[in-house]
Amino acid sequence: MKTIRIAGVQGFYGDSPLGAISVALSEAADYLMHDALSELTLSILQKDKLKDVEMGYARDIELFAEKLYPLALANGIKIVTNSGGLNPQSAARKVMSILKSLGIEGVKIAAIDGDDLMDSLEVLKKSELPLLNLDTGQPYKESIFEPTHANVYIGAKSIKEALEQGAQIILAGRVADPCLALGILAYEFLWNLEGDLSQKELDKLANGIMIGHIIECGGQASGGNSYSEWEGRSYSFSTLGYPIAHVSEDGSAIITKVEGSGGKVSRNTIREQLVYEIHNPAAYITPDVIVDFRSIKVEEIGPDKVHVSGAKGRLRPEQLKLCIGQMEGFISEQLFFFSWPYAYDKALAFIQAAKEIWAILPFRYDELRFNYLGINGIHEEAAPMPSKDFIEQMNEVGVRIAIRHQKPETGKMMIQSIIGLGLNGPPGIAASMNWGKSGSIRLGLFPTLVPRELICEKVTIYE
Repeated sequence: MKTIRIAGVQGFYGDSPLGAISVALSEAADYLMHDALSELTLSILQKDKLKDVEMGYARDIELFAEKLYPLALANGIKIVTNSGGLNPQSAARKVMSILKSLGIEGVKIAAIDGDDLMDSLEVLKKSELPLLNLDTGQPYKESIFEPTHANVYIGAKSIKEALEQGAQIILAGRVADPCLALGILAYEFLWNLEGDLSQKELDKLANGIMIGHIIECGGQASGGNSYSEWEGRSYSFSTLGYPIAHVSEDGSAIITKVEGSGGKVSRNTIREQLVYEIHNPAAYITPDVIVDFRSIKVEEIGPDKVHVSGAKGRLRPEQLKLCIGQMEGFISEQLFFFSWPYAYDKALAFIQAAKEIWAILPFRYDELRFNYLGINGIHEEAAPMPSKDFIEQMNEVGVRIAIRHQKPETGKMMIQSIIGLGLNGPPGIAASMNWGKSGSIRLGLFPTLVPRELICEKVTIYE
């Protein structure tokens, strides 16, 4: 029976390349799958593109093109990634240029785009489409913010087409994370992605999505970021092996990792990843198929070997998710630290004084936020407050002040207006030295749905 090996070697833009290099050196996979994008990442890439129109792709592909891709290509391993981000064409040209500078010729690189609807946004805004914000219900017609980017989550079709055209490296735009794997499997096993699909065909697609979802976050499926394996953990994080799916034609798979690498592949790590970011386990919506995870079987069959199967599929949605980036102003941040004794009381007194100063001065801002590091700096009210005795005995407390505002200089002026409290406020204070900076751009997101008929994907081959 034919088996295809797909390694999930990147969980985010900036992830370590070491796991991918280990897979390539070990010849442990047929494909390296890099998932570089998130909604946050697209906003980061847009900031790059605002500075340079040739940018907008995940910059770590430059490192991969120098250190990883030559190893993979030499061992017959193909690369599939959505690192093309907002500029897949430029990304493909950059990778080709780096490979040629290394003396590597004859490589076929595919750029996949068509997910970018920025040029059509004004027409869409004036159309009869509801374009309701998926979080708030607000119609896009009512949005007052300037759009910065607009990208649709597309599916596996163009990944499959690029492989059919002989691509060895695929640099896509906003292909939905698990669809990277589904495109590979649809190509290798000749699965149909469109048309009047039988239940058996839908279940194969569902299992392909399940596998893609397990490995899309890289080391998160092999012991990284794991709560369930924390107690009694005996494995290393520094040499974490990334997950490799050995996939059969029926869509079942064995998840493993490079032998001898750090981390752990277990029933627990796979189950944790399966419920990550899926919202509804009975209806995980992707561009190619709606997946029911409730019937999945997760069986530990040996050390670092877990067999997965049993996902069920339903017909794909008629609409696709569109994420519109918006220029929503600026954010300014400042950190202050207060030392023992009475560290928390000092922090409270400092914030009270800051609020009183800002009530007097004519600053216009949208939102203020205060977080007490070590107390509620991450979870705020979602986690229980420490006991009074614990707080009173704390050695030090940090305070994060965040200001959301529309004019870039507002935050700087507000922070400068309270710097005098360093001498005139509570004793034992220290601060990070950035109060002279203007605010950073705040790119917000407006998520909505559009008919899939509006999307025209394109595969461009560079060689």
